[in-house]
Amino acid sequence: MVFWLAVAMLAAAVTYAVTRPLMMPSREGQPGADDSIAADLAVYKDQLQEIESDLARGALSATEAQAARNEVARRLIRRSESGSVDEKGSSAQVGALSKWAFSLASVFLPVASLGLYLAFGQPGQPGQPLSARIDAPVDATKTNDLVAKVEAALRDRPDDGKGWDVIAPVYMKQGRFQDAATAYAKAINLLGENPTRLQGFVDARIRAENGLIPDDVRAALEKLRIADPSRREPRMWLALAKEQDGDRAGAAADYRALLADAPADAPWRTAVEQRLALVTGASAPQPNTGPEKIPSANAPSEADMMAMTPQQREAKINEMVDGLAARLKTDAKDLTGWQRLIRAYQALGRKDEALKAVSDARAGLAGDDASLRQLDEWVKQLGLAG
Repeated sequence: MVFWLAVAMLAAAVTYAVTRPLMMPSREGQPGADDSIAADLAVYKDQLQEIESDLARGALSATEAQAARNEVARRLIRRSESGSVDEKGSSAQVGALSKWAFSLASVFLPVASLGLYLAFGQPGQPGQPLSARIDAPVDATKTNDLVAKVEAALRDRPDDGKGWDVIAPVYMKQGRFQDAATAYAKAINLLGENPTRLQGFVDARIRAENGLIPDDVRAALEKLRIADPSRREPRMWLALAKEQDGDRAGAAADYRALLADAPADAPWRTAVEQRLALVTGASAPQPNTGPEKIPSANAPSEADMMAMTPQQREAKINEMVDGLAARLKTDAKDLTGWQRLIRAYQALGRKDEALKAVSDARAGLAGDDASLRQLDEWVKQLGLAG
């Protein structure tokens, strides 16, 4: 009963909305009439101004100007009379037709709507729960289409910082980490730095590098640390970066500072203690490495890296370094990549492989004198002979 009452009320509302314009006075029944007259008045006004301008510069004599004014005035009077007559005729016509239209609509709309609903509707079908609608998976095809449209727009307008800012987190969700890092970098360049963009850039770059921490990421982490010293994520990543450089003393100092600031019940204390023990050679409580703590196979997060046992972490770092070495075989002109590889080999104590990487880098960078000079200077600073 309640359902059909709602149907009746809805039908009445729709009927009123549809037929209301028919019952209005003629002026409202002709929505374009006022606009048309106003447009004509504007034209006549422009013509009068033109006449005055011509008179002022001598293009028209006073007699000619007056004749022109009279002609414009006659046109304006005829237009006003025509609009008035049309309005009256239309008013009578609309008044007669509106009653018939209202009567037909009052009967036809509810009957037609009810007939269509009974033919095609499913009143017995239960409603879909709100939670199911919210949790419904997004159509990947639609998402990809939207991303493609945004990418096309950004190709036409590469200086649209807002577009890069919007698409960067979408790339992250799609696992396109290098694209996400590029998008965040462009958004930062065009819109300026803020913690969200810097953190997004950091996450994307580290995942794109399979856990290695490049120099541009370290610079972003320093900015995050300075902006908010209480944030632990930048400090943890910077400590891990020192480990990757072989700076165990620096990493240990950072870990001790983290522990000094950490609450006694902080869930990540054990992970930091474990990292401190690893770099100092001491023993520390092992973190929980149950199923919920197993690091992801690719692109480990900060929490994943910190939660690993020494054996797990060493295996993961070796995996990342080997992946970088494989990439450089096809991208031998990447000076920064070679520097990261050489530094990683040295930090892992794999000196022979570090020296071989220096040799491979020189071969890969052959012909690029500037990069070769930069590499040689850097190798000397690193203390590697070769």
